[in-house]
Parts: sequence; C-alpha cells; structure tokens
Amino acid sequence: MGSIKNNIATVLRYLQKGDQDTFKEVVYHYSGILMTVAKIYTRNKEDAEDVLQDAFISIYRNAQNFTGSEEKAFIAWMKKIVTNVALSKYRKMHYSKETYTLDTISPQFEEPLVLKQYEYEELMNAIYNLPLKYKRVVGLFALNGYSHKEIAEMLDIKPNTSRSLYSRATTMLYKALSPKKKIVLDEGSKKIYT
Repeated sequence: MGSIKNNIATVLRYLQKGDQDTFKEVVYHYSGILMTVAKIYTRNKEDAEDVLQDAFISIYRNAQNFTGSEEKAFIAWMKKIVTNVALSKYRKMHYSKETYTLDTISPQFEEPLVLKQYEYEELMNAIYNLPLKYKRVVGLFALNGYSHKEIAEMLDIKPNTSRSLYSRATTMLYKALSPKKKIVLDEGSKKIYT
C-alpha cells in the first residue's frame, strides 16, 4: 500500500472496512507513537504493552467511528483511545486506592511554569521515570490538555490535588534534567514546546 502518510485516506477507508492487512500496517507504523502515550499512564513497560495491545483492539473495532481524513486527527484519536484504555485499566486494577495527600498544599506555579534547556527525548524519559501519580497528571494536563477539574474527575481526586501533583512533578522534572535545549511546560497553554 506504500507509505501511510502518503495514503492516509486510503488506509482509513480500508481500516474502516476491517481490512486486517491495513490494520497490521497501522499497528506497525503507529506503535512507537502510541507506546510513548501508554508509558505515561502505566507503571512499567509490561503494563504499557498491555494497554497498547488493548488500545489497538479498540482502534480496530471502532475505526468506522473515526470521521476525519487527516493523519494528525487520526493520531490524536488513537492517542485518546490509548489514554482512555490506560485510565480504564487504572480504575479496574484499583490503582485509585493510591494515596494522594497533597490537598492541603498550595501549588507554587511560576508564571508561566517553565522547564528550560531540555531536549524532548530527555524530558519524555524524565516523565516516564516519575512516580505514577505524577506522570499521569503531567500526561493528562501538559500532553493531552485536560483541565485540573477534568483530571480530578478522571482520577477521583480533587482539582487542587491535581494542581499540587503537577507542581510537584515539574519540580521533580527540573531536578532530574540537565540543561540542554529549551522546552516549556506552560500552565496557560497546557502544551510542551521545543
């Protein structure tokens, strides 16, 4: 079929018809991108692989529900599925019993909250190495753009806890990283910039 990027409309059409060869091509082409997402919401590589496997099954079964025609939108849709599968597993495995004790801490945000001088790969590796409760909040807030109120509902915590976890996580990231290229985690835009 050639490159997915050059034939995304054709790939989507075949995938939505349930073509297994096209699905295998999608799995091969997007596994790396989606594994990055899965690792943010799981405890270890094995959990991330389980999430990714379940997410691909969901992608295959629900491909007809995707209505876009651009690769960027397709990737965003798949990332959302990976995130939802990971959070669903989190709830089923009773990870919600983890203790969140930051309700009383006032988050100390800089305006904007900045992590400077880091390469993307170095920052992502540092995020992967955060304790699970911190990396989930960083992933949901900075990478997926959810508000602290939305995160609180997803994780069954309070919005202030989400803010505190995010603040603590960025402090941990700052300590774990060495100065290199500029990257910004911006409280206002909820994005990572390089």
